[in-house]
Amino acid sequence: MYTDVEQRKILVRSLIKDNPKATWQYIKQKTAIKIERVYIGGMGEAFRDAGVEPPRTFRRRSIEEKRAIIINYIQQHPTVGGQTIAKDVKIPVCGVFKTTKEAFDAAGVLYPRLVDKRLQEEKKNKIIHYIKENPLATQPEIQKKFHTELYKLFKNMHDIYKKAGIKFIGAHDKRTIKRQQKIIEFIKNNPNATQREININCKTRIQSLFEHGIFDAYKQAGIRYPFERLKTYGVGKKEIRDRWKHYEDTIAFKLSQFGSISRLVRIKRGIPDIILERRRKKIIIEVKDYRAKEISITQIEQLYNYLENAHCNVGVLVCPNKPQRDAFRMGDKKIFIVQDNHLNDVHYFMNKYG
Repeated sequence: MYTDVEQRKILVRSLIKDNPKATWQYIKQKTAIKIERVYIGGMGEAFRDAGVEPPRTFRRRSIEEKRAIIINYIQQHPTVGGQTIAKDVKIPVCGVFKTTKEAFDAAGVLYPRLVDKRLQEEKKNKIIHYIKENPLATQPEIQKKFHTELYKLFKNMHDIYKKAGIKFIGAHDKRTIKRQQKIIEFIKNNPNATQREININCKTRIQSLFEHGIFDAYKQAGIRYPFERLKTYGVGKKEIRDRWKHYEDTIAFKLSQFGSISRLVRIKRGIPDIILERRRKKIIIEVKDYRAKEISITQIEQLYNYLENAHCNVGVLVCPNKPQRDAFRMGDKKIFIVQDNHLNDVHYFMNKYG
């Protein structure tokens, strides 16, 4: 006990009256007084002396009482966690039980982690079933549908496909297949659709998605390709052949102002339309009088092959309507698409890159 106990009691009583929820630690912090050296009965006696209703009981509870409080709390809150129990009842669970699971067993309540594990297994089985039914589903789509982080349940997407017993489909292949399906559906609804109409409506390039382009797409759609219109659109019609020849002659004549022109020279892998040479610089030019369709990747690849065989670095495709993408780089080769009213660009490309 302190020698000036009465004076210290006055301080403690005053502090408690001003702070009815004062704790042992709070009193020590404010007055440097250890409450048990002033009141033998501890905090309970101090509150009674101050004439203040204590905020809680200061009687020390037995182990059995603490266990009963925790058990009762668990029964009322069967999904609660150990930290929440300790926070709400002011008793650490592992202070009276060996483990949190033991506390739940004593309360006759299934341990939440076992419930979570069971729910996880159910969700995993649902996802596996879903991927069997929807093999093109992506990771974000699955996570959104099942409201879960996929990699908390599976190692990776390969793991899901393996457990589903189906062949893995990568993200790139999924995008390709979905685009193919979109085109096939469009053809079914529009059995006379042209390549240009399909590309515009499906926002893609049919010739790069199917091995044999539009013919494969029609075959997979189960629709007979309207070969009759090839007579109209193809080079089989004399007036179209004449128009193309006249167009090539016109372009060749205009390009002759930039250098020496060679027409239809056979090289190892074909016959390019024009080879333009000036001051030891050489450029290969393909002329396409396409009025109803766009330049395709097939024409780009054909010109690239010409460049490879002719040991040339620059190629140009001349056409009436320039597509949105008009430049390609393939290794050390550069290919440009030029509209027929901007032929000065050909001269520029030859001087800069030829």
